[in-house]
Amino acid sequence: MGDRAGSEWFGVADRRLEVSLTQYESAQDLIHALEDEGSFSASEVDALRQVRDELAGSWVEVRLSGRGDYQAEMRDLVERLLAEGGYAFDDYSDDPWSLEQIRHGRPKGQTFRA
Repeated sequence: MGDRAGSEWFGVADRRLEVSLTQYESAQDLIHALEDEGSFSASEVDALRQVRDELAGSWVEVRLSGRGDYQAEMRDLVERLLAEGGYAFDDYSDDPWSLEQIRHGRPKGQTFRA
């Protein structure tokens, strides 16, 4: 179901939600894999490089149907995943989001949208 080698995709029957988890040996391996995949812009990959010392070698990707407004559920999921650290990307910005930024927004008023 997923494109990345080593990914495990979990879907629900009505196909509104798919989640993949991929483990890498290091954050650098994760960044190289995302770079090789080509679905991330150069600025997104550069943003990950800037925080690589704070990244684990795990990548979780969530795909959600656009047929409903699941912002509350996605925010809850992201907050749980980032409780011990890490960063998230949304579909509307190139920079990674910290848990603090997700909860309180960015200085220019930008808010996280899953």
